[in-house]
Amino acid sequence: MILDGRPLQPGFKAHHERGIGRYARNLLRAMEDLYGPQNLELIVQENLPDPGPISRAKRLKTRCAPEWLPFGQRLCAYHWQVGRSLAPSWHKGKVVHFLSHLDAPARVGPKTVITVHDLIFQRLPHLYGHSSNSRFFKLKRWLESRCLFGAAHLISVSEQTKRDIQEIYGLPAEKITVIPEACDPGLQPVDDLCAQGEVLGRLGVKPPFFLYLGGIDQRKGLDTLFEALAHLKQKNEPHELVLVGNIEEDKSYQGLLNSLEQKGLQKSVHLPGFVSDQDLPCLFSACLAFVFPSCYEGFGLPPLEAMTMGAPVIASRASAVPEVVADAGILVEPNNPGELAQAMARLANDNELACKMREKGRKRACLFSWEEAARKTWQVYREVGLT
Repeated sequence: MILDGRPLQPGFKAHHERGIGRYARNLLRAMEDLYGPQNLELIVQENLPDPGPISRAKRLKTRCAPEWLPFGQRLCAYHWQVGRSLAPSWHKGKVVHFLSHLDAPARVGPKTVITVHDLIFQRLPHLYGHSSNSRFFKLKRWLESRCLFGAAHLISVSEQTKRDIQEIYGLPAEKITVIPEACDPGLQPVDDLCAQGEVLGRLGVKPPFFLYLGGIDQRKGLDTLFEALAHLKQKNEPHELVLVGNIEEDKSYQGLLNSLEQKGLQKSVHLPGFVSDQDLPCLFSACLAFVFPSCYEGFGLPPLEAMTMGAPVIASRASAVPEVVADAGILVEPNNPGELAQAMARLANDNELACKMREKGRKRACLFSWEEAARKTWQVYREVGLT
């Protein structure tokens, strides 16, 4: 059994510390615990650091496309190099799993499994500076369609992404299995008020506050969140928002600062920057609520993490988010700052409701596990020919 381990390598498409890297790390660890590293091989890119102790599986090295090639040629060369490296394994009838369709070559072997996390680029190309008629968009869509049609089976992380695959590429439902993600093992609430206070003090955060963690691009709905904060301020119910993330290098960062200034929220929104995994549970446990107004998600890991760490959740009723949150949080219509402000005020002023939402969220989060995801994924391998 061969898995694509490149998302675990620092320097590979910035996956390492993002969602795809975490998915790869947690799924691989669960598989090694259940089935043993001796039954796994990892694809790694030879010019990047090895994943190291994350996995004990055997390495299968692949080359990278030369950096000096123009982007379009490099994209095609990348697909050719990966496919060429795996050709002997495919000829031997081995099952190969690409942990993201963004990393799969256009031409794949007969026993290939591909995970699709989202099709945001296809749904919202304008957010990435492309129109659906651009050459890059058409090339990317053609390459994606080749690998998805060529795969023996696809894994989708949500029903929403499964529907997107069917609608955009016309693939049959029986070719797609939905296997939800889960949080990093070990995440849990921090009830110790002294521990919370130490972390909040170090970050310069004063309760009470709402919390947001995630990207700052347009689809994340931060303008809606800022409008909601402005509504509360106008009604003499001012509340602070802590916006966590390493966002200063993001191309949307200056626009975010401009938006805060225009709405008079500079003193209402605290930007502590990057917060370590060790400190995050204290922020989640101490906040009034985690607010996630995103318009489109392939899964919705931040709300799941929030519920795991004991935060009440307010999220948009959009894309895959309701699949994750269900009735364990308050769902509001996307792009509706008035409704969002109302939900925020409810939780801020009703401690009994907040406690109830914390408890429901924890119970909901327990339904998602990497062990279950690994078992279901291994069953897909068997169905496509793993012996």
